Amino acid sequence: MQTRKLGISELYPSVIGFGSWAAGKTGWGDVDDDETEAAIHKAYDLGITFFDTAPVYGRGHSEKLLGRVIKPVRQHVIIGTKAGLVWNDQGHWSIDVTKAGIIKEAEESLKRLNTDYIDLYQVNWPDPSGKTPVEETFEALNQLVADGKVRYIGVSNFNIQQLVSAQTVSPIVSLQQPYNLFQRDVEHAALPYAKQQNIGFIPYAPLAQGLLTGKFNYLTRLPKTDVRMQLNPLFSEKQFIKNIVIIETFTGIARTIGKPLNEVAINWLLYRKEVTSAIVGAKTVQQVKQNAAATKWSLSREDYEQISRIFETDSSYMI
Repeated sequence: MQTRKLGISELYPSVIGFGSWAAGKTGWGDVDDDETEAAIHKAYDLGITFFDTAPVYGRGHSEKLLGRVIKPVRQHVIIGTKAGLVWNDQGHWSIDVTKAGIIKEAEESLKRLNTDYIDLYQVNWPDPSGKTPVEETFEALNQLVADGKVRYIGVSNFNIQQLVSAQTVSPIVSLQQPYNLFQRDVEHAALPYAKQQNIGFIPYAPLAQGLLTGKFNYLTRLPKTDVRMQLNPLFSEKQFIKNIVIIETFTGIARTIGKPLNEVAINWLLYRKEVTSAIVGAKTVQQVKQNAAATKWSLSREDYEQISRIFETDSSYMI
């Protein structure tokens, strides 16, 4: 599988990354550990070398499972995990980007991942309160790099102003944000800035958390416990119906191209060279195969532009 250099780092992740949010089980319906383990093995067999996770995914369950499965091939893969988004005593997420919080999370992640270093350590979310100075957060990350526990530092869900502030303290090699055909706000500022600064851009939710796979229709109803119903405006009742209409048109183009919907959606992302690796979630071996198949062909410029015209850029869909 093709690889692309991640910003100024010496990392060359596969252009398809394995997203491990569902491996945490919480909020993703029926997820089986054995199936997830088989999916991770198949991903590696197909050349996927970048595995993205976070402590908040299932309160550490995702990291534990991933660490156990990839231990035999640890030196051949790139592990990306995150810090700053934690479960509080009330069972809700909260943000802690203090120095003590960052160091504590890193130590716990190392244990769960069964490794002595993290290739790419990312701040999961910026602190909206502004109570923790950016210097405190990123000096803690610099310390982890100096101690050999982290190789490179990245950020997730940072806007450009927040990213610039982080760069004054640490060398930032990657920016992770939602990017797919429905969520294209990053094209205005984040992608151009990443290109200018030689920062690797890592899209998450490249299939719009399942919308761009073609498996949903007008009658689809997800349970309220599903994370998409709780966090993603694309799945609100009114917006969901509008999205299905757009997907019907998109499906017609995919048929003309002769490829499955998910492959076309992933290929559309990878057409842009600013994209280093698209993090695509998978719960089964079959899903991994479908995701990896997208790298075996390329969209023509005409098809890329036609698909782009179907989907309007709308910043209101930011997760």
